[in-house]
Amino acid sequence: MAKGDWYIYWICAVASLANIFQGFDSGIYSIIISDHKFTDYFHLSDARVGVVASMISLGNVIGNLFVAWWLIWYIGRRYAFIYGTIILLVGVALQAGARDFAMVVVGRIIAGIGTSVIGTNLAAYQAEVSHPRIRGRVVSFVQLSYQVGVLIAYVVGLGTVKISGNNSWRVATALQVVPGVVLIIASFTIPESPRWIVERHPEQAARALKELSRVRRLPQDHDEVKHEYAELVAARDYRLENENTQTWSYFLRSFPVWKRIAYGMSTMALGQLSGVGALMIYGILIFEGLGFSSGTMSLLLNVVSGVLCLAATGITTGGVDKWGRKLTLLAGSATMIVSYIIIAALNDAYPTATNFNRGAAIASVVFIYVIQMSYSGAMGPVAWIYASEIFPTHLRDKGINVSQAGQQITTLWINQAWPVMFSSVGHDAYWILVGINALGFVAVFFLWPETKGISLEHMDRIFGEVDKVEAQVAARGLSTVENILETDSVKGAMLHSEDVERK
Repeated sequence: MAKGDWYIYWICAVASLANIFQGFDSGIYSIIISDHKFTDYFHLSDARVGVVASMISLGNVIGNLFVAWWLIWYIGRRYAFIYGTIILLVGVALQAGARDFAMVVVGRIIAGIGTSVIGTNLAAYQAEVSHPRIRGRVVSFVQLSYQVGVLIAYVVGLGTVKISGNNSWRVATALQVVPGVVLIIASFTIPESPRWIVERHPEQAARALKELSRVRRLPQDHDEVKHEYAELVAARDYRLENENTQTWSYFLRSFPVWKRIAYGMSTMALGQLSGVGALMIYGILIFEGLGFSSGTMSLLLNVVSGVLCLAATGITTGGVDKWGRKLTLLAGSATMIVSYIIIAALNDAYPTATNFNRGAAIASVVFIYVIQMSYSGAMGPVAWIYASEIFPTHLRDKGINVSQAGQQITTLWINQAWPVMFSSVGHDAYWILVGINALGFVAVFFLWPETKGISLEHMDRIFGEVDKVEAQVAARGLSTVENILETDSVKGAMLHSEDVERK
């Protein structure tokens, strides 16, 4: 393995502390909303439980559409981690110290805004610093770190749920401060994205080349570094000379961009339409509904789920760049369909309330695990990979955030509706999910393009646009893309940037 690959793994692992937050929140709130001390303190009905579970998704949507993309574009990838974490910690403080239901709701929304910033920034950062040959597995760290956070929350919940009084859920919530502080410190140790520098500060050519050299662990005059840097410059120059694509108006009216948005939002939404988010956050309640009434037993079942999901994500992280994005999505979707059919059939044959069968209940738990593993090992990581790599650098912050807004709108609906839906139609809800997942499988099979191994600067041709690198080389009458670096404009920018740095 190339020395630069190890360094990319390291800096992306450090940055992945960001998504441990969101995983911890999802995991700990699956425990908190099943804790009678919490529900009694706030007098929560089924509808209000849905509000508590879903408000972080509302915060994500607000953050995705109005906060995160702006922050990430204007201050850069490194500092977006810091400011996003601060926003998140404000939300955590409100939740941990909540005295009434409104404080919990507001805290969840603010925390959601914070997680939208650090989550989408993490995906953008990892895609931009990665080499195409390992980009899939590196961006999979987004899901892998999420599962680490979930597992930590499940284990922590085994201890905090035994704390007397309301301190049980307050302590569990407040513990999110720990990874937050670590992330703020770690953000100062990682390099800035060279692609962001090229797009946001084209006059700082020397800085961009220096950061690219640092990321690849190669000298600045190395052929690989020069070739990659030349492609970044060529793609940017062609866009500036031939297109006005920086504006929101272009973003909203361009068919190729809408095509990418459709793929990004749909891939993100498919995972949540599978119902896995509800299975995770309401896991303890579902296990109790299957007859595992012991609080400790339900918590232990959740811990097992966390371990299995982490393992599934680890497998995909190692193989997604070999199997490809499309095959991974199809495998996950097919596994979910079969699992939901089995769960629905078992619940039809052995309804818990009237004809409880322990063997059927155990089998249902096993296939709930399979569904969660299918999401964690396929739908979840591929959604982040797809959304982070299909947009060009100057639109990536907007694209990822709009794509994740699709995921969070879906999560908001599912998490809010699940308690009411399940109390209304019972286990027939599983048959509904069979139909939804079947439609998703058919759509992916016929419509989704494969993106593995393609450089970010050459992704345009998949979506019906001109390959900007090749077009710029041809427009300048150059023989190779490296000749871009010999043009007067690029030389001038690099010399100017070096002069500024020396001063």
